[in-house]
Parts: sequence; structure tokens; C-alpha cells
Amino acid sequence: MVYAPEIVVWETTYKCNAKCIHCGSDCASVEKPKELTTAQCLDIIQDLEYLGAKFVILSGGDPLLRKDLGALAAALNRANIDVGIITNALAVNEDSIKVIKAMNTKGLGMSLDGAEPYMHDYIRGHKGTFDAVMNAIRLCRENGIEPSIVTTIHKLNFAHLPKMRDLLMKLGVKYWQIQYADFIGRMPREAMLTEGQFFELSKFILDLQANYKKYFRVVTGADVMGYMSDYSRRLQGPWIGCHAGMKALGLGSDGSVRGCLSLQRDEYIEGYITPERSLRDIWNDKNAFAYNRQFDISMLTGYCKECKYAYICKGGCIRSATSECDKRCNPYCLYKIEKDGFTSEEQARIEFSKEEIAALYNPIHELPQEFWDDTFCSNILEV
Repeated sequence: MVYAPEIVVWETTYKCNAKCIHCGSDCASVEKPKELTTAQCLDIIQDLEYLGAKFVILSGGDPLLRKDLGALAAALNRANIDVGIITNALAVNEDSIKVIKAMNTKGLGMSLDGAEPYMHDYIRGHKGTFDAVMNAIRLCRENGIEPSIVTTIHKLNFAHLPKMRDLLMKLGVKYWQIQYADFIGRMPREAMLTEGQFFELSKFILDLQANYKKYFRVVTGADVMGYMSDYSRRLQGPWIGCHAGMKALGLGSDGSVRGCLSLQRDEYIEGYITPERSLRDIWNDKNAFAYNRQFDISMLTGYCKECKYAYICKGGCIRSATSECDKRCNPYCLYKIEKDGFTSEEQARIEFSKEEIAALYNPIHELPQEFWDDTFCSNILEV
């Protein structure tokens, strides 16, 4: 079988101007010691064209901190590969929006994780990020760019979903991707959604799709919402297993190659792009991406292994299935919930008290003292 990396997520830089609590890559304010040069990136783009890539999402870190981003996008355009960008919006301004427009992007995704500044800024670890997103949406409108909003949900902001819906309708945003945070990178286990909240999140997305069509053109739960359930078929269409290493590819800023950028464990690195070993060499290696290309049901554990859909579903999203432990069994499965209910009384919980939510803040991540004023603390208790 011939595989083609049709969809590529490329961490163009590890450098980031925020410090998000759910960052899977655990990005920092500085570049990695050996980030790819412009020349190396251009060679990679040639390989992507040769391998049949159709869409490349330039990610990070924050890709707008990479000075040659426009040149990379131009090279992708020449290779007839569509380009998307995902940014936290802190670097979107009057100058950079012109560069973004010249990139001929098919999608400009911006992260918004709260309906109010205190929540979004806290999650992003940088005061002023909420205002930066609002300003970026305005600049997009003025420059004929259709922005997309990407929201990552966990216990802290779960209750903000209706408020975010109303805010985005007011702003005229037409594209909204809602995804859940897994226990990878900086994301703390205690802030992960319960199964009950995940189930409610799925129903919330279905409600948006059914009843808010005049406001939103597309509302999606990314591509990993529920797998083989009745709900998931309506949420995302048929699920035929993880595409990592099959139709999907993740590229690290240091030249690391993964089947999916979300597979952050070192064991999922298939190799590093070097003068001696190109991207096409790694992609075409018959032993690469064995977890999908050589899938066997014995790789699954728990209820995933016993499920009648095991050979089709393959345990759902591998990132989720392995986020809590080395076992490949998915904690967020709508089919399991529909069939057997929740795994415990705690996992069935949907609402948490203001005090329980507030208690999550302190241990989750360190922030400058300026966050901890009376106004901020009172807002936490008004969630």
C-alpha cells in the first residue's frame, strides 16, 4: 500500500510568547537549539510535494515568531500545497496581517479558550491575549480574511462554552473548532474533562450544528470526537481509525518526524531529517509508523481490545488512548458511554462547584503576581 501525507501539521518553531496550561509540546520562550534552517525547510517542502501533501498547517510554538514564515508559505503555494496557520494572535498586528494575507492561506486559526479576558489570559499564561484575539479578528475582517477559532476545553473553561458561543456569534465568527485537552505536555491530569463533561461537550457541538446554522458555517469537534457511536457519526462522519503515518504527518521544529504532531512521546519519533536521511526516506521506511501501518488488535488493551469495532476504530485517537498510561485504551469514547455508561460516579460528574474550580488554579501553573489581584480572584469564583 502506498501512503501519502495528505495533511501535515508542522511545528515551524518551538518558540512561543505564551505559556498555555494545556500545551502538548510544552513550548518555551526560546527556540530549540537545533531548529530547522530556511534551506532545510525548503528541502522538506520539495519532499512534501513529491510525497503528495495537500494541506500543511503551519503551527508552533507560534509560527508568526518565525521570520521566514512568508517564504515557507510562498514555497508551499508554488508546490500547489494549501497552507493554514494556527496562532495565539499575540503577534497579529497591522504589519503581520499583511504578510498573512499575502500567504494565500486557506485557514487562519486563532485560539480562544475563554469568553472573558481573565479566563483566556490565565489559560494562556499571558495577560492581554484575549484582547489580542479580539484585535486579530478585527484585522482579519478589515483585510478580507475569514478567521477560525480553535477552543481547547478542560474543567477550567467547560462552563464557559455557552458564553463563548454567544461571543463568537456577536463577533460574526463562522468557523469554530472545539477540542478537548489530553494529559500530555503541560496539561495537568486533574483539569481533564470527566467522561460526563465530554459527553455534554459532544451534545453541545451537535446542538450548534443543528440549531445555529445561520451563525456558524462549520462547527466541529476536531477529528477525534467519539469514534463509533451514534453521536460521533453525526459529529464527524464515519471513523476509520487514526490517520497518523497513513494520511497524516507531524513535523517538529528540530526535524523530528511523527505520524501526528500530538504524539509527543519520544517513542513516536520515526527519525530526524538530516542531510543523510530525508523526509521521503523516513516516510517510505517500511518499518516506520508501525502502530498504524502494521496495526494488530493485540496493540489494544481494556475495553478497546474487547470492542466489536476494534479492527475499524483501532482504539480511536492514539494521543488520547495513550495519554494516561502506556496502554492503548481510549478514555474518551462515546460508543463506550452510550453502551455501558460512565466508568465511575466521579467520571459521571458534569458540574463542579466554584470552590472546586478555583482550587484547580493554584497548582496548575505558575503565573506572574499581576494575575493574582482581587478582581482576578473574584472572577474565578464567578465561573
